[in-house]
Amino acid sequence: MTKKSMLLGLLLFIFGFQGFFIFSIPISKANITIPSNFYFNLDTNSTYVYNVTEFGGDLNWLGFDYISKYNTSTNIGGQITVNFTGFYEKNPDDMYNAFQSPMPYMNIEFKENVGGILTSNHTFYNVSNGEIASNTALGYNYFKSGLLIPINNMTYLKELALAQDSGFMSGKITVEESSNFISFDFKQNSKFQNTTLVYEKKTGLLIWARTKLAPITNPLGYNLEMFLTNYSLDLTNTYSYNVTNFNQAAIFWYDWNNYFDTWTTNEGGIVNVSFTGFYPKNPYEPEWATDAFPNNVPRAWLNIEIFYKGFSGQIGPQINLNNISNREAAIQMTIGYGAMQPGFLIPLIDNLSFIKEKALATANPGEVEIIENELTVQINYNQIGGSQQITSLIYEKMSGLLQWVYTSVGDYTLEMNLIGFTLPKKSTPTTPHYNIPSYGFYVLGLVILISPLIIFRNIKSKIK
Repeated sequence: MTKKSMLLGLLLFIFGFQGFFIFSIPISKANITIPSNFYFNLDTNSTYVYNVTEFGGDLNWLGFDYISKYNTSTNIGGQITVNFTGFYEKNPDDMYNAFQSPMPYMNIEFKENVGGILTSNHTFYNVSNGEIASNTALGYNYFKSGLLIPINNMTYLKELALAQDSGFMSGKITVEESSNFISFDFKQNSKFQNTTLVYEKKTGLLIWARTKLAPITNPLGYNLEMFLTNYSLDLTNTYSYNVTNFNQAAIFWYDWNNYFDTWTTNEGGIVNVSFTGFYPKNPYEPEWATDAFPNNVPRAWLNIEIFYKGFSGQIGPQINLNNISNREAAIQMTIGYGAMQPGFLIPLIDNLSFIKEKALATANPGEVEIIENELTVQINYNQIGGSQQITSLIYEKMSGLLQWVYTSVGDYTLEMNLIGFTLPKKSTPTTPHYNIPSYGFYVLGLVILISPLIIFRNIKSKIK
């Protein structure tokens, strides 16, 4: 071996060794500047994972130039993962979209469940939220909200959604709002599209989606249902309830069998609840405190403050309890009935069928009505005989958090709502103007544009 070749080999070894270390160092993601109309503390360094619970048809991903990028797919048990890459100018060809610049951009990956193993189907890099919304039908008409919405003006957002009920894609639109979430439900009159999108109001992130399109080119049509796995109730918050009805001077609070204190409130009073964690059922509960939920299910524990409204503001707290069980609060304030004592945070909210079953089973003697909306479930109880208890409870389905309660038994009445909870709003039908293109019109136009190109290409290949 010559000195020249030895020197060359040594240099290659040194540069290769340095290169190994350079490329083995983890590449940290650059900080992303978040525009003022989006959540200022959005975690742009995390991967957001959506579990797919329904998927049908194909998903031929088109750019705004109407050219197919990839025919991607997922399936039940699959996943869609998202990483934010920044906020940039809206694509000028994204003209059927009411959301303006700056627009979030992201990498989005589709994974299939193959025999219990997640396998990547395809990743689209640095695509806009508008492009994602158009291709996955996470929106309707101009309201292409996609995976992230601005949170600086919810009133405008609701008005914008409700305004999409006319034109070529007329239909019924319902906007429902709870303390933590806002949902947009669109049912097209022609039954071509049916889409429901649920966003967290704090972050603007899409939490749950169900969207369906009728068959056009694919006999199966298209449908997608998915939910965000990263979401959990923020236990660091204090949840405040506004008292709208209270008619008793003072109530005794018992620590199960022992008297602890006396409390009262009035119309305009406030009840503050802050959760301290999830722990096993209190072992000191007496035998008479029957429980509809299994003993091995962790229960919420909480701090509670109850205030009385005076002439110059809130007075109190009238009572201040630390780290008590949710069931204790439920029984003392009658936020429940019989063995069904869900209190401020209902257990097992992810098993709504179980909750409905227990709500009905523990009603004897009495009648129970269950009303379910996109964001909430309402349980109405009317006792037959006895003390004539009437109790209505509304819970957020995503978190299990109490939104509203009206309860009356004997001389005691309490009604209060979580601040931030509002009733659903529905759009008022208007005369169609035929000026807003729909997914149906969009896809049909693409079929008309693409079909001649395919035919021409086949003829050209035969001539060759």
